[in-house]
Amino acid sequence: MQKQISIYVRKSGDRNLLMLHVPEDMKELLISGIQNGSFEADSASINLQLAALDEWGNPSVPGHLSIEINEITANYEG
Repeated sequence: MQKQISIYVRKSGDRNLLMLHVPEDMKELLISGIQNGSFEADSASINLQLAALDEWGNPSVPGHLSIEINEITANYEG
């Protein structure tokens, strides 16, 4: 079974949360990839889970959306 990184956007009370669920043995690889600007999904499946709430602008889609992600990138401005 392939390892999975899940990224969730959730409503919690009056807050919107971005949560990362990362297998323990992939933590350093993900951190290193983000520090260097890119983490590709070669060794893991990455999925973005979004709640489709009316107040988030998509009332025609009930429940939530699941979107496969192929790469996580980070830009640093200085």
